Amino acid sequence: MRVDASPGEAALRVLLGPDAPIDAGGAAVYSAALQAGLGADRSTRVRATVEELLGEARHRECVDGAGDLEVSTRSDEHSLIIEVLDHRLPLAPGGARRLTSRRLAALGFVDHLHVASRGADGNIATIEVHREDPDAAALGGEVLAPDVARASDAEVASLEIREMRDGDSVGVAQCVYRCYGYTYLDPSMYRPRSLRAWHRSGVLRSVVAVTPDGEVVGHSALTFDRPGAPLPEAGKLVVDPRYRGHHLAEALATKRLEVARGLELSGIWSECVTNHPYSQKEVAAFGGIETGLLIAATPVALTMQGLENAAGGRHSLLAMWTAIDGAGTGAGASRIHIGARHEPLMRELVGRSGLDRQVHSAIAAPATTHSHLRVSHDVAAGVGAIRVDVLGGDLVERVAHELDALVAYEPATVQVDVDLGDPAAGWAVEHLETLGCCFGAWLPGARGTDVLRLQRVGDVSVAGDVRCARPEGESIRDEVLSEWHRVRR
Repeated sequence: MRVDASPGEAALRVLLGPDAPIDAGGAAVYSAALQAGLGADRSTRVRATVEELLGEARHRECVDGAGDLEVSTRSDEHSLIIEVLDHRLPLAPGGARRLTSRRLAALGFVDHLHVASRGADGNIATIEVHREDPDAAALGGEVLAPDVARASDAEVASLEIREMRDGDSVGVAQCVYRCYGYTYLDPSMYRPRSLRAWHRSGVLRSVVAVTPDGEVVGHSALTFDRPGAPLPEAGKLVVDPRYRGHHLAEALATKRLEVARGLELSGIWSECVTNHPYSQKEVAAFGGIETGLLIAATPVALTMQGLENAAGGRHSLLAMWTAIDGAGTGAGASRIHIGARHEPLMRELVGRSGLDRQVHSAIAAPATTHSHLRVSHDVAAGVGAIRVDVLGGDLVERVAHELDALVAYEPATVQVDVDLGDPAAGWAVEHLETLGCCFGAWLPGARGTDVLRLQRVGDVSVAGDVRCARPEGESIRDEVLSEWHRVRR
């Protein structure tokens, strides 16, 4: 075993030879977790998860004698990140569902577990654990009732709409609490430390509405998968019930669009709730178009104070895309590769977007044998995610394996992202239908090229009342639901 501590990206790196005890890697991670302020109980849970990952890797066959395992840690003010890397064979299909590491992650031993096979670069499991946030204790107050007294015109006129500052993070978390209680999907929105860390890294570009005495009463943001990603999601819209009815959401969206222009983005995309049409109207007012429907993407528990909350199952989200002042007309790949079945729908969406795209329906086989995937699961939302980084001939087998692995998390739906710039994309979409994956949403420029988000909806109750603000939304809603029922049959 070798331990390296360096001032670089990895604060700690442990290299375990084939005969080194696994608990040595676990002990190093435990110490790093304690140093990050996780406390003895949470540090023990992290250690248990890491040791399970190491043990599971040891049980897989070595490739060319590369039996070493590597564990590295790094941290920031938001999270402790642990990576477990091996160069052994990927897990055999059908084996992941029974792995203890997946079950521990599903039980909340860690906040996030991402697993990826990178071909010749090995297999990597990434654990993220949120650090304790001392500011979370400031969340007191009350959840506002739907009939709370509304702010006056003068109070609304006094609001300042601007980009978020570090000092606003507690106020944003308090605003979320007043509007949602503890039902908001993204738990990081209740952690001021996380908000500050995301803001500083550029992953979150928030705008806020602030009263003269500093109270945050509105929030909206651009959220990136990583710093520098080409397509952010516009969302995290929260408006204090006292300030609704004064077009505050539109004012926040206007400022958010100004931020997007400053970042020279080609476009932004949104996931709009469908139990009411208000967020869809806001996106459409700025030129947004409907590009898909993500079925059962939000849990029943989500409630919004002062708005109608439809019951009857998990809710769906309407995907919308907005070009930034026409900059998106040349963004992404000039060609979209899709099967003949979806060609008419894709041509219709491209036509409404104004993007310069050529839709090709020829089915081409993958150019390579082995696929590279990245897999994650959002426990709070109940949504799994599989990103196809390299599309190979073994795609169906690999995705089937990862779907089986995600069973441990009991996901309501799993979303599979396929690069439409790959000539084999049409082949992939056609073949993934055999696993129950159907059309979900078109994401222009999501990777610089366009992405098709497929979805595999589990055996869950889905709310039937999907409300759309426009006929265009109703059309894409009906098309996606029809595809879902066809593939299920």
